[in-house]
Amino acid sequence: MKRLTTICFMLILIVSIVNGQSLIRVNNDPRVKADFTSLQDANDNASDGDTIYMEGSATSYDGAIITKKLVIVGPGYFLSENPNTQAITTEAEFSANLQFKAGSQGSTIEGCDIYHNLIQIYVDSITVKRCKVYSIEFHDTISDLLIIQNYIDYQIKCNTSNVIVSNTIIANNILAGGSTGILVYSNSGPLLITNNIVCNVMSSFPINVFNSNIQNNILTGPGASVAQNTGNSIINNLFATTGTDADGNKYNMNMALVFADFSGSGDYSADSKWQLKEGSPAIGAGIGGVDCGVFGGTYPYVLSGIPEFPHIYSASIAVTATAESGLPVVIKIMSQK
Repeated sequence: MKRLTTICFMLILIVSIVNGQSLIRVNNDPRVKADFTSLQDANDNASDGDTIYMEGSATSYDGAIITKKLVIVGPGYFLSENPNTQAITTEAEFSANLQFKAGSQGSTIEGCDIYHNLIQIYVDSITVKRCKVYSIEFHDTISDLLIIQNYIDYQIKCNTSNVIVSNTIIANNILAGGSTGILVYSNSGPLLITNNIVCNVMSSFPINVFNSNIQNNILTGPGASVAQNTGNSIINNLFATTGTDADGNKYNMNMALVFADFSGSGDYSADSKWQLKEGSPAIGAGIGGVDCGVFGGTYPYVLSGIPEFPHIYSASIAVTATAESGLPVVIKIMSQK
């Protein structure tokens, strides 16, 4: 395991050097020699533009307040459920909230597991992608956010009705819980809400927003629809609820015919089950003939949230080495877009 961790680090280091970035390693396993054991310490010692790699660990990481412009990268999630993810399937899981505050404008976080906690955004130009997170909250007056390709258990929402969010894209997210939703208030917008899957079964309006283009989404709840609020354009979405087809929206959809494994009874992972079934009515039903749902559109969902780094998905390392042959190592590397 130590040898494989070292190889993974070397691969990421090479990529960082090519991209002209400084790489900071975080690992809280005392057997691993990393730069820091917490994201907070890494942030406090980083420079703007640095990349912080959160290595998988059996021990959860503490939360952090991000105050630098950083790229924060974890290994992904559901790593043991999907094929060809990471050779080491341990995740970088957080036990408390992550907050992006003053100084962190322009930061990106991807591939991290904040599943039981929140990502809270207080500043402009934050990208949250390919993360597993309980909820994403917007605070203060902020703009130019990119919330894409995430697996979210609860909500994407404004913290209070005074929060203003503008020029923001919310795309290709799986909102997987029974009480999920996207909520912004009337002073927000413009927003693009596209190619999400919203699995709310407890609310009539799990997408409750204003001044937004709402398109190519799939709402699976039997009574779920999009709130007809001021400034909204609602086109080319799929609904399980009853209604009359119009503006490219399709109602009365049997979700068992839409998704590969809607009931969750087959041999699929928590996120691969949302792939479209062969012959699905969501295929080509979006604007311009793209597929509705998270695997279509501009930001197709990536299983397990594998980050945009080359990653080792298979490794065979001999237990012992010899003077003649050295240490035989066979690795398989994939570049993830």
